[in-house]
Parts: sequence; structure tokens; C-alpha cells
Amino acid sequence: MTIQQLKYIVALDEERHFARAAEVCMVTQPGLTIQLKNLEEEIGIKIFDRNKVLLTPTVLGIEIINKAKKILREVDEIRDFVINEKNLLKGELKLGIISTLSPYLIPPAGGREHPARAPN
Repeated sequence: MTIQQLKYIVALDEERHFARAAEVCMVTQPGLTIQLKNLEEEIGIKIFDRNKVLLTPTVLGIEIINKAKKILREVDEIRDFVINEKNLLKGELKLGIISTLSPYLIPPAGGREHPARAPN
């Protein structure tokens, strides 16, 4: 069972049509069908009833789809967490600069100003 297969069954549930779900997932319809078949064979449960004109989930399929939606939300939360953690700036920064240039390149720290810049 893969995250991609879970995305496929959620898309199938939302679209209720193989071609539209495949388009939403940006895969071919045969590719989506094969992945659904592989997932159903792996878990030993039919997720969708394909005998009707309108694609409908089976009773167990509804539960599986609901769990897949929850898993996909969790995956998104993990992805967002990782992105946020990578973008945090942490740590200590040491900056070295010669004293004759520091008053001109670094703003005054701690309320002290360089004598040449002090207000009159």
C-alpha cells in the first residue's frame, strides 16, 4: 500500500469516474485502474463496486477511504512540519569586521552610536 494508491482511491471517491480521477491525479486511466486493482489484491477487499454505472465504494471501501483521507492529512502535516523546520533560522551568528569599518556597515547596537554619527 502506497501513499499514491491512497491518493488514487480518494480521487476516485471524489470524482466517481475513472477518467476524471485519473486526470485529477495526472496519470493515465489504465495506470490508475492497475494501481487500484493492485491495492485491492494486496488488502483482499474490493474498495469500489464497478458493476454499477456510477462508481460507488463498497461498505468496507467507505471505511478504507475515510482512513486514507486521514492518513493523507497526516502526511500533509508531516510535510508542512518538515518545510517549516527547514526554514527556521537557529543558532549563533558570529560576524567579524575590522573596527574602522564597523560603524558604517553595522547599525549601532545597544543604543550606542559612533561618535562621528552622534546627533548634535
